[in-house]
Amino acid sequence: MVFRPDRTAVTAVGVFFIGTLYLALTGPWFAPLLLLPLGCLIWTLRARVVADDTGLVVCNGLGKQQIRWEQVETIEVHKRRPVTLHRTDGGTTLLTALPRQDVRRLVEVGQP
Repeated sequence: MVFRPDRTAVTAVGVFFIGTLYLALTGPWFAPLLLLPLGCLIWTLRARVVADDTGLVVCNGLGKQQIRWEQVETIEVHKRRPVTLHRTDGGTTLLTALPRQDVRRLVEVGQP
């Protein structure tokens, strides 16, 4: 099962690009600002959580992390922050691409 952010976010990135483009064309010092919408677009298109019987593959932007279900200790759902996965080794992983309403479906995939 694959969880991704809502694709309407690409529209917001497009609006962000148009606003940044106007500012970038006013002078050469503002040209590097075009990297911001590009980074947002890359994150929006790559962010995902893939769950199967063996575990999770979490892709947050450019990084990719594989986590087996045995390594998952708890999943913490926040009201205004991304879902946080706590591992048995004491580390945490942000599930930025997982909507809060899909956490139950994610847990169902991991149960035998």
